Amino acid sequence: MFSKIAERIIGLSDILAPVKKRGASKEEEESTIDATSSSGSSKRRRLDVQLKAEREAAERGERFFAKKQRVRYHNKRTNSVCDAVVVGVHYDDGPNNPYYTIKYKAQYETGEVLDDGSKKATIIEVEKQTTPDRLSRVPWDEDAAWKVLQ
Repeated sequence: MFSKIAERIIGLSDILAPVKKRGASKEEEESTIDATSSSGSSKRRRLDVQLKAEREAAERGERFFAKKQRVRYHNKRTNSVCDAVVVGVHYDDGPNNPYYTIKYKAQYETGEVLDDGSKKATIIEVEKQTTPDRLSRVPWDEDAAWKVLQ
């Protein structure tokens, strides 16, 4: 009884128990297509903006990198190189002397020995600040860049 009154007064039944439509109208299909194509153009715009930022940083010199840029990081302590992403650009020491916050994944041995004699390792995400002399550029890869931007 309440639902009939609500329906008469404000059409509340559409909110409480909406009726499912069997087929989408042509307008609904077109709006879905537009949404899909706009998400593709959004992806393209974001990638273009990132590529432009990386190119502008490179034009400033080898010490400059853009936020969200993929880089290679040289860890002096372990004397290893790994892939990293710039998550912060800092100019506290002046506009020509930047330093960076990066994130990368590192594998560390836990000290446990497995049945086969190998040591158990775990992968952790490391975030640290570093200087540009430990970073180097990697070639532009649209798919890898998109993974960073998401």
